[in-house]
Amino acid sequence: MIRKSVMLLIILFVILGKNAVADFTINNSDHYTVVTLPDKIVLSSDTVSPGNTLACEIFLDVNSNKLIDTFDQRLAFYRLQDGLGWIRDLECPDEGIPGDETPKDGIIRTTLTLDDALRAYSMQTWIIRLTDQKDFTDTAILEWKLPLSRSFVKGVVLDEENKLPLSHAFVTFHSADYPDLVRSAATNTDGVFAVELFPGRWIASASTPQDNRYRKAADVVVDVARTGVNINLYLKKHTAFLEGFVCFDNGEPAENVLIAVQNKNNFEINQTQTDEEGRYKIGIEAGNYTVMVSQYASIYLGSHYWPEGFYAQPSVVRFSVSSAKVVKKDFLLKSYPAFIQGVCTQNGAPLEDVLVQGIAVDPQSGEQMLYQTFSRADGTFSLGVDRRLITSVVAQKEGGYVADHATFWNIDMRKKSLVLGYDFNFGKSASLMSLSGVVTRNSQPAGNVFVVAFNSDNQSPESHLITKTDKTGAFYFDIKQAGDWKIGVCENDYNSHPMMYYQYMTPGMNYRDLDFTLSRESNNDELPEGELQLAEFNLTPHFPNPFYDETIIDFVLPKSSYTQIDVLNMNGDEVASILSDELAGGFQKVRWNGADHQGNIIANGVYLCRIKYREKTAIQPITLLR
Repeated sequence: MIRKSVMLLIILFVILGKNAVADFTINNSDHYTVVTLPDKIVLSSDTVSPGNTLACEIFLDVNSNKLIDTFDQRLAFYRLQDGLGWIRDLECPDEGIPGDETPKDGIIRTTLTLDDALRAYSMQTWIIRLTDQKDFTDTAILEWKLPLSRSFVKGVVLDEENKLPLSHAFVTFHSADYPDLVRSAATNTDGVFAVELFPGRWIASASTPQDNRYRKAADVVVDVARTGVNINLYLKKHTAFLEGFVCFDNGEPAENVLIAVQNKNNFEINQTQTDEEGRYKIGIEAGNYTVMVSQYASIYLGSHYWPEGFYAQPSVVRFSVSSAKVVKKDFLLKSYPAFIQGVCTQNGAPLEDVLVQGIAVDPQSGEQMLYQTFSRADGTFSLGVDRRLITSVVAQKEGGYVADHATFWNIDMRKKSLVLGYDFNFGKSASLMSLSGVVTRNSQPAGNVFVVAFNSDNQSPESHLITKTDKTGAFYFDIKQAGDWKIGVCENDYNSHPMMYYQYMTPGMNYRDLDFTLSRESNNDELPEGELQLAEFNLTPHFPNPFYDETIIDFVLPKSSYTQIDVLNMNGDEVASILSDELAGGFQKVRWNGADHQGNIIANGVYLCRIKYREKTAIQPITLLR
């Protein structure tokens, strides 16, 4: 038996060793401390598999548990491709795009400079995580222990009632003069925080991400001088609580189910999850509330956990609180009696996270009943429904469209428990933002060359994109995030001209002819700029969708024109006219609050948003849930 266990461990070690990112260190250690600036940290890792790509994420450990969890904030995101080196602008070395610094296959090493562009302003713990293409991960700790400058704010976060210090509270400071400038700190076990700030007026607030008994502290104005400032911040406990129990229909408790609570007075959404006993508790104040328990609400708020094949009963609860009290709301997770199954693909490839919706009409009330699910990584979906006539099934995905807005109609599930073959084939919608060009070498197309687009202002996988040129030397990036982008190429032993492009992107902008020339000589010719081309007519997915109060309809008009936006029911009847006006060309935003022609809020359900621009028409599903 011992021999079998040893052999099993050896086999597991070999399997993991062939696939996993391993031996990740910061300056040759799994725990490095920053005590002075500027400082350079070298991230080094064995990827084992040559040619691997690693996602590198830096998180602020808000609750100081040295584990990445829902309370932590992602501060930076990089992609490290084995063999793809740094791309640097020699005239502005600090403007480079991080890359691999070692030519050895299976080993990735990169150096990041900790300075004013990448640093902490208080004692903090950062967790750096590497993830390979097979989702194996490794982490290392970066500890910040910098001495404070003369200009700082120091204080204690306290319980207002008993004046006891609150550990692991999160304190933020917003500059009154530069609203986008935010600095933060977390309290230690004694409730103490300290953060370095430049002189000026700042707005301070505090919260306890791990302890939802407390309200967020009211904003406090702090005038920071050239010497230190001491303040205390006080947190009040909530005067009322929402609590309850979530279980499956067999009575077993449902763990990790997300409970979303929206305050209808200020539209703020707070969330919590059930514990191992299926119980939850969250602090609230006087007001009107909507509680949402569903797969869609979970994914919308960042949790992909949901017990497949189940739905919450009820899925939406509304209540009001006028004084201090405990409101109890329990939820039952019931299994659907029937399923509609199919596959979502785009150009023949599986398409993940497609929102698939089924609609039925209640024969007594005439109101729509909505069923929702998402496609899996392999593109398959299983839509749970009741035993009734499903009047339509629709699917939608950001960045894609179903040809001719295909919808499956009148699926009779009254005597069936399973139907198959309801497949959705998506095409690729026109890009709202894009970057493209051609790379040449010796006046010939340069194929198989790395091209990188990088947006350091954002912290998501969409902010660092890597591709290779095709055999014609062409490259193309579909951009999802607005902001300042850097675009560069990397080819060993060659210089590129230009060294880098800098383009600010906003919806509706497509830059083409961002061409690069590779040569062994340096080139000081005039810098090309590329050509700006406005995006084609495009109706982008509404956000949020489903929506509970109002939704934003984004679209692009290539030229100024009379434009009409209407909302139709699933039978094609017009129920609301949102816009009918002459609009300028470019990116547009229109808000809709779910009201009809007379200003009455229409019934919950799925509708069709139709936009007419010149001779063109675009239609997308839109879902109202209240």
